[in-house]
Amino acid sequence: MKYVRTVLMGSALFFTIAPVLHAQDNTRPPIEHSGLWLSGGLGGGSTDNDEGSLTSGDDSGPAGYFRLGGSVSQHILLGGEVIGMSFDRDGTDVSFANATFTLVYDPALPGGFFAKGGIGFASVMTSLDIGGGTFTTDDEGFGGTIGVGYDIRIGGNLYLTPNVDFLFQTYGDDRDASMALFTLGIGMY
Repeated sequence: MKYVRTVLMGSALFFTIAPVLHAQDNTRPPIEHSGLWLSGGLGGGSTDNDEGSLTSGDDSGPAGYFRLGGSVSQHILLGGEVIGMSFDRDGTDVSFANATFTLVYDPALPGGFFAKGGIGFASVMTSLDIGGGTFTTDDEGFGGTIGVGYDIRIGGNLYLTPNVDFLFQTYGDDRDASMALFTLGIGMY
């Protein structure tokens, strides 16, 4: 249920703020996508996994991302992304992350709505303090990310970007995980 609540709250905020800020952005001349770009942000995320998955139940915690790449055209950006979240479950720290090759499709000239998708690697790490030591496990698998965002120019080639992302992970033996993340980032294009 937290997963659905996070997505609904994040989407409502996203679709409430973006049109207002976009109206302000329309008064400025467009900036072209060219060369390198980077973006990073922080926010929150939640899981909503079934029994038998890698983590069963609902958990929420801080989330973040970092993207870096190059502009192929005014509408297509290619790059890499590291995105993930962490939470505490009964004294155990759990962290999920995807490192993906990512394609960003920006139908407007730059600024405005964009969609993105990526495929690559997934990682989950758990850490538990026991007595005088720490017990840590780490597992790697396949990861995929899809998301939408809205670039709002705040000056020159600097953008404020609300994002809604969905992460999917599989680790073999029918173990998987899924997350929804809502972040607010800063990007330079």
